[in-house]
Amino acid sequence: MKIKLFFNNLGRSILTKDIFDNKGILRRFYKYFLTGILVRLIFIPFFFQRDLMSTYQRAAETISTGNLGLDNLQIITNLIHTFYLFILRAIFPAINQVFSVLLEKDTWISWLGFNSAYNVFTTLTLFKLLYLIFDIVCMFLILRLSFDGEPENKLRVFKYWIFNPIIIFVLYIFARHDIIGVFVTLIALLLAKKDRKYWAIIVLGLAVALRFFPILILPVLVLYLVRTKKDYIILSLAGVSGIAAVEILTRVFFDKSVILPLLRTTHFEYLLTPRLDLVAGSHGSIFIFIVVYIIIILSFLHIKKKSFDILLNYCAMIYLAYLGLCFFHPQYMLWLIPFLVIICVRRKSLLYYHWVQFALLMILLIYWGDLVTKYVLAPIDHKYFVYLTGIIPIIERFYDSAKFVNIFRSIFTGVSLWMIYLIYKDTKKLMADESNNMGNNKI
Repeated sequence: MKIKLFFNNLGRSILTKDIFDNKGILRRFYKYFLTGILVRLIFIPFFFQRDLMSTYQRAAETISTGNLGLDNLQIITNLIHTFYLFILRAIFPAINQVFSVLLEKDTWISWLGFNSAYNVFTTLTLFKLLYLIFDIVCMFLILRLSFDGEPENKLRVFKYWIFNPIIIFVLYIFARHDIIGVFVTLIALLLAKKDRKYWAIIVLGLAVALRFFPILILPVLVLYLVRTKKDYIILSLAGVSGIAAVEILTRVFFDKSVILPLLRTTHFEYLLTPRLDLVAGSHGSIFIFIVVYIIIILSFLHIKKKSFDILLNYCAMIYLAYLGLCFFHPQYMLWLIPFLVIICVRRKSLLYYHWVQFALLMILLIYWGDLVTKYVLAPIDHKYFVYLTGIIPIIERFYDSAKFVNIFRSIFTGVSLWMIYLIYKDTKKLMADESNNMGNNKI
């Protein structure tokens, strides 16, 4: 009896009580979960984009040289992969057999060596297993962000996450590590929901240190959590504490800076690239994303009753504005998903537009050429896919490939901006419902 009680309590704590106690919903949950995991396992061994190898090459070099400050721009992410690779080498001999390939400095030779290894499928599975773990944890965290006491809607959120094409593509086909930063961001949001304001901001600061993108939602999280005027200063400082701590540590131990190189990276430049030139020269320009971003922040500032669902809506609008107006890499879309899957439960039309976004993304991959198209399939047969005609030469036979892609990029922007409008309408409805509830309570 005690063992049964233990597992019952464990199930309630993992799944939330309202899902675990509803047998019909619980059965559907298991069906979605097992099917989603099966889909992931189908893709895990066979595909990857070159960045996955670069990530583990840095980890291998860190293990080989003992230089923990090797990748100062993503030092925490590198340390996580280094620790994970160190464990893999101790447990699985297959990893030791590709370790020398990871240490190869010539990127083309290392890429060919990796894809031609007889145990490449095993290695890819083990490498991406780390992302599967974070993905599964995020599945259960997302259940707690909204729809308390509404198990049916919670289950829909779970379904939209586990079958989301962007998540499956980014983590198990493209094979990028952004899910680690998303995981920390979800913890920060969950703490914010529980009104643990200082911890929420500190954890979001850690997420910023892991990846650049959480800093975009820092202002709205601060505005949501402030209770006094003093909080504006304290929470803002706490929000940048993560990146500041990493800057101090890397300067003390490795004599390197994180912040200055970060400001020179493409991540930051992408925010400034879309601009309106008022006069000739560099001193008369308006950065379009910053204008839209400020409008979104000010709009949130003027909402008197800021509910947690409204906060999630504004986070979604910020990331949609970034994707719609700035140049982005495919994996950046992952940062939108935690917010969108929740909003889609209330406004299902957004789900269809999101699928349109995914279809357009598959066309936008042409931007990066063979690296993110045919080479992703190289583990299956690298000789065949190396010599296979790429997509760009095929398009060039009929039309200018740059114009072709930019037409679909413009459609993507139009869809993304329309989604912002729909989310804004949903926000107005949430505000009206909140006002009605307050009025009913007074009566």
